[in-house]
Amino acid sequence: MKQVVRIKKEDIIFVAIDYQDRLLPAMENGKDIEKNIIKLGKGLKILGIPEIVTTQYSRGLGQTAESVAEALGDFEPVDKFTFSACKNEQFMTILKDSGRKTVILAGIETHICVEQTALDLLEKGYNVVLTADCCGSRDMRNHEISLLRLIQAGVAAVCTESVLYELLGSAKAPEFKEISSIVK
Repeated sequence: MKQVVRIKKEDIIFVAIDYQDRLLPAMENGKDIEKNIIKLGKGLKILGIPEIVTTQYSRGLGQTAESVAEALGDFEPVDKFTFSACKNEQFMTILKDSGRKTVILAGIETHICVEQTALDLLEKGYNVVLTADCCGSRDMRNHEISLLRLIQAGVAAVCTESVLYELLGSAKAPEFKEISSIVK
């Protein structure tokens, strides 16, 4: 029987993989991905969840897309050349120093950088919660096949709203109205 991964505010860190100027528009469902990552980024920011943002070879693929960067707030991106963020020393130092063991993961492309990062995180003993509606690939089939592989490997696949409302826990939470206005 698989272990249930509950999302607990005090144990999570958000990792946003490669939402860059030249990558995001190339995704098959890029506008939907952008809309969802903006909701997730704003919501997690309201809830005070720490984050790590990566870029893949920013010199060639650009910086984090402006709309996404604005939603995520102040961050210093970890620029990487490896597909898995876990193979980047700076990324792993930040992650380990956070002391958190559950990673809310989102990014592009699902079947490359997101998949390799998720598998490496699992191997390192982290719980991985993948916000599938914030992920994508240039070809939807690649995204779907990768999701299947990741779920079979033990990743918990969720959607943006389920993450935010699970963290809230109740309509009486102080952040409820703010979060509710973001997801509408």
